[in-house]
Amino acid sequence: MATYTNDILFIQALDSYSYDLEQCVEKLQYVLGGNDHAGANNLMGRIYHEQLHDYKSAREYYHRALCIDHEYVETYYYYPFLLIDICDYEEAAHVLEVGFSLPQTDKARLHYVKAILLEKQEQYKAAKKCLKQSKHLALNGEHRYFVDNQLDRINEKLKVMKKSAKNKRDKKIRKNLTFN
Repeated sequence: MATYTNDILFIQALDSYSYDLEQCVEKLQYVLGGNDHAGANNLMGRIYHEQLHDYKSAREYYHRALCIDHEYVETYYYYPFLLIDICDYEEAAHVLEVGFSLPQTDKARLHYVKAILLEKQEQYKAAKKCLKQSKHLALNGEHRYFVDNQLDRINEKLKVMKKSAKNKRDKKIRKNLTFN
């Protein structure tokens, strides 16, 4: 259980994340030096993942956050992206599955993350289905607009794949034609 002071320091670290990393990390070190704090471990995981690209350390912090509080929902939104980046698709799917089982998670965000996982595995039709589900569950217009852009991007990939497949078929047919 985090103390009041640790919670205040965590909120300050969260507030300074991405624009003043030095201050953010300093505050997180104070929090992590004391009691276990799921939020601080999750944020430190984000720093190692998104800013420093130290995936091993990031994974340790995310894992620690889940061990401290497996219901800390923010971890379910960021940890799968790390797992996707390091191509651990099976673990990413498992983390998402647990996230979906928690009633307090934002299912629209989780469906978006699942769509990214499926897209990375080149399962574009399944990814589109997840994005549509994300859009359906979204509670704000910004997310719906964002998902529309993601759907357009995946549709463009599908068009390129179809065009490429058609070109390969045409070449194969031309190759087999013989003239007398």
